[in-house]
Amino acid sequence: MAAAAAEEAVKFVLGKLTDALLEKAQELYEVSGQIELMQTELRLIQALLRDANSKSNRDEAVKEWLILVRDLAYQIENVIDTFMVEIQENSPKAKSSRWFTIPCCSNCSKLTTVVKNPIKMNKLSGELNTITQQLKLLYQRKTDLGITELGAGGEENAQLPFRPTKPSDIDESEVVGLEAATCEIIKQLLDKNESRRTVLSIVGAGGIGKTTLAQNVYKSAELVEQFDCRTWLSISQKFNINDLLREILYSIEPEMREREPPVTDEDVLLKLRSSLGRKRYLIILDDVWTEDLWDPLKIQLPDMNNASRVIITTRSVNVARRADRNIEPYMLGYLKEGDSLALLFRKAFQKRIEPENYPRDLLEVAKKFMKKCGGLPLALVVLGGILTTEEPTYSAWSKLEENMNWFDDDGKKCLQVLAMSYEHLPHYLKPCFLYFSSFPEDYRISAKHVTRMWVAEEFIPKDGSGTIEDRAERFLQELVKRSLIQVTEKSWNGYCKYCSIHDLLRDLAIHKAKEDNFFTIFSKEYEDVNQLATRKPHRAALQFCTLTKDGIYSENTRSLLCFSSKISSTNGRGFGLLNYSGFRLLRVLTIERVDTREFSGSDWLKGLMHLRYLGLRGCIIQPEIFKKISLNNLETVDLKDSIFLDKKEATNWSSDVLIPNLRHLFGDWDTVERFSLKWDHHTNLQTLKYVENSALPKLGCCINLRTLGIHYPNGRVVCHPEEWQTLKSVLTKTEQLTSLSIIADESVLPFGGTRNLPCHEKIQSLRLNGVWAIDKWLPSVEMFPTNLTKLVLQYSRLEEDPMPILENLQSLRILCLLGSSYMGTKLICSTGGFPNLKKLELRGLPKLSHWDVKEGAMPILSHLTIFLCAELRTLPELPNVQIEMASIEVKHIINRVAKKLMAAARSR
Repeated sequence: MAAAAAEEAVKFVLGKLTDALLEKAQELYEVSGQIELMQTELRLIQALLRDANSKSNRDEAVKEWLILVRDLAYQIENVIDTFMVEIQENSPKAKSSRWFTIPCCSNCSKLTTVVKNPIKMNKLSGELNTITQQLKLLYQRKTDLGITELGAGGEENAQLPFRPTKPSDIDESEVVGLEAATCEIIKQLLDKNESRRTVLSIVGAGGIGKTTLAQNVYKSAELVEQFDCRTWLSISQKFNINDLLREILYSIEPEMREREPPVTDEDVLLKLRSSLGRKRYLIILDDVWTEDLWDPLKIQLPDMNNASRVIITTRSVNVARRADRNIEPYMLGYLKEGDSLALLFRKAFQKRIEPENYPRDLLEVAKKFMKKCGGLPLALVVLGGILTTEEPTYSAWSKLEENMNWFDDDGKKCLQVLAMSYEHLPHYLKPCFLYFSSFPEDYRISAKHVTRMWVAEEFIPKDGSGTIEDRAERFLQELVKRSLIQVTEKSWNGYCKYCSIHDLLRDLAIHKAKEDNFFTIFSKEYEDVNQLATRKPHRAALQFCTLTKDGIYSENTRSLLCFSSKISSTNGRGFGLLNYSGFRLLRVLTIERVDTREFSGSDWLKGLMHLRYLGLRGCIIQPEIFKKISLNNLETVDLKDSIFLDKKEATNWSSDVLIPNLRHLFGDWDTVERFSLKWDHHTNLQTLKYVENSALPKLGCCINLRTLGIHYPNGRVVCHPEEWQTLKSVLTKTEQLTSLSIIADESVLPFGGTRNLPCHEKIQSLRLNGVWAIDKWLPSVEMFPTNLTKLVLQYSRLEEDPMPILENLQSLRILCLLGSSYMGTKLICSTGGFPNLKKLELRGLPKLSHWDVKEGAMPILSHLTIFLCAELRTLPELPNVQIEMASIEVKHIINRVAKKLMAAARSR
C-alpha cells in the first residue's frame, strides 16, 4: 500500500542522495548544503513511517500523507537524475558553459576543471529549496495526524540475510486432495464406450487447483500411449482463434514453427486438418473465460469418432455447458478439513507431515487459519508461505491470526489472504514482487531477465555477499519460498530458469502497483499510449498498443517494457512512432519481437543517459541505432533471436568501443560480433554469448566471466594447437567460469573434451557442437568435467553408444543429445547409471531405433523429450516421467508396439 511505497521510496532516495554527493561532489558543490538539509528532513520523516503504516488502513488522512511523501521522494529522484543528465550533455566544449576550478578534495591542492552553468544551477537550487520546504510542512503535520516517531529500524527494515541457500526440493505446484479427481477424469477420458470427441470441463473458483488437476491428468503415464498427439494451451482473457490453431499445429508439427515464410492464417486451417488427419488427440484449454471460444474452435478440429478428447478448465459453468451439453462438468470443490490441514502444514514446514505428527500446540490455531481460508488451495499455499517466516510457536501463529482482517463474502476471502502476503513482505521484496505486474497474462518470465531489471532499477543492495546478481537471485528465491511466484522450469544449477505468477496474485500485483504509482499498465488494446505524457508514470508496461501520430514520451518514466505477440508491420498494429528521446531518465527498456524500422528515425535511443538494461529480444534491428546510444551506464544488452537487417554492416563503431559497466551481453554469434568492443577493458563482464573465436586473444582481462559462448566458423579446427593454446590462455584467468559453450557446427572439436583446459574442474554446464577430432566415440569419462551438471552435444556424429561413458557422470542432471550427435541405432543405459539425471532430451537422432533402460538406471528421471527420432521402435518403461514427443514418433511407436503384440498373439 501507500505506506510501503513511501518507505521504499524514501529509503531509496536517501541512498541516492548520499551516492550523488560522494560521486559527483564537484558538480554538486554549490548545492551540497541544500542536499544535506533535504537528507535531514527525509530522515525525520523516515522515523515516522512505521507508525504511519500501522494507521494508514483506518485513517484516510494518514494514507494521503504517505502518498505525498512517496511523490516527493520520486520528485527528488527526478530532479537529481535530470541534473546528472545535463552534466553529461553540457561538456566543457558546450557553447553556453563557463569554467571554474575547485580543489579535487580537501587534502589535495590539485585543481579540477568543472563546468558551471548558472541558469541550470539556479534552477536546481530553486527546486531543492521548494522540495525541502514541502518536506518540512509534511513533518510538521505529524502532531495533527497523531503520528509518532517509532524509528526506521526493526525487522521490517532489516536486509535479507545473505546466507548461502539452495533451491527448495518441494514441488511448489503440488496440491493435496486431487488423487481421486485425477483417477476419475482419466477414467472418463479412456471410456471405450464413447467414441465421439468429447469435451470435459473442470470448473471451480480461481485458485482452487483446476490447472494443477489438469496438469496431473496431462502428465499421467496412462495417457501417453493412448493419444497420437497431446497439446496444452493456456487461454488468456484476450485470445485470437487463428493464433490458437497455429499453436496446435506447431505442437503437432514442431518443424512448422521455423518455416520460412511463416504459416499464414489462411494456410493454418488446411495444414491443421491435414496434420490431424485421423489422429486421436488430447487438447487441454486452460483458463477459458468466454463462452465464445469453443464454437469457432470445434469447427476446425475434426471429429473422426476415434475417442479424441478436449479438457477445458474454467471458472464459469456456462462455458462448460456450452462446450459439451452431454458431458457433466467436473465441479472441483474446496478442500476438506483433513486435506486443508495437510496442505497448510506441508507448506508451513516445507515437508510432508502425517496427521498424527501435527504439532499439538499449533493445531488449534491451524484450524482457525484453515477455516478462514475456506478450503481454497491457493489461499492455504500463500498462507503457508507466510508461516515459513514465523516462529513455529502458538504465540507467533496466534498473533498473526488475530491481526488478519478477513472478508466474509463475494469471494474476497482469498484476495485478503493474498493482500496480507504482500503486506507481510519485508520492504526490500515489495518492489521486486510488484515488478511482476508488468508482464502480460500467462507470460513465460525469464528469471535472469527480471532479476537483472531489478539490478538496473537499484532494488538490490550494492553491498553483501556474492555478486549483485547472486543477491537478486536470493530475492527471487525468497518470493518463491513464500509461494508468491511459481517456478515453471529450473536451470542446470537447480535454480529458477523460468517462472510465472498466478492470475489472482497478478491481479493483486497490478492493483498494488497502480495504488502506489509503481507501474502503470496499458493492457487494453483501445488504450491510448499518448496518455504517458500526461499521466507521468514512474514505470510503464505497454502490453497492447495502437499506432500513435506523434510518438510517445514521458520525462519521468524510469522503466518502459513493451510486449508484442508478433513482429509488427507498417500497416498493422504495433508500437508506432516511439520517441525515446522523451524518456531521458529511462533505466530499463525492453522491446520484444518488434520491427524497429517503424520507430521514428534511427536515433530513437539517443539521450538515454541512464539506460542500464536494454532488451531487444527477437526484434528486427537497424544496425545504425547503436550509433546514438549512451554507453556509460549500460549493464545488460540482450539481443537474443534478433535479426540485423544488413548482415554485412557492423555498428560502424571503432574497434575501441568501451562499455565500462557492461556485465551481460546476450545474442547469437552473428549478433555479438557486430560489437567491436574493447574486450580487454571489460573487467566487469560476466556473460558473453556468443563471441567469434577471433576475439579470444582480447578476452584476457574479462576475469569475471561466468558464462562464455564461443563460435568457430565452419572449417576452423578447434583442436589446432594455436587455437587451443589461445583458448587455454583465456580460461586460465577466468576463475569464476561455470558455463562454457563451443559452437563449431561442422568443424572439428578436440578429442579429449575439456580435460586439458584449466577450467575442467569448474565447468558445470557444457555445450559442444562439432565433430570429434579422431574416432567417432567417447574414449573415457575423464574428458568431461567431474562436476558437470548439464551436457549438450550436437553434430558430434558419434557412431558408438555414448551412454556407457555418459552414465558415469555422477553429477549430471540434464543431458541433451541433439541433431546428429549420435548416428548409431542403439542406446543402452545400465543399472545404476545416471544416478542424478532429471531431464533427458533426444532430438534429431535419425538412425536410433532401440533404446533400452535397465532396471535401476536413471532412478530420478522426471522429464523426457523426444523429437525427430522417427526410427525409434519402443519406449522403455519410465514410471512418473513426463514425456514430450512429436506426433510422428508417437504414431510410429504405437504402430510398432501394436504389430509386436499381434505377432505375439498369433504365436500363442
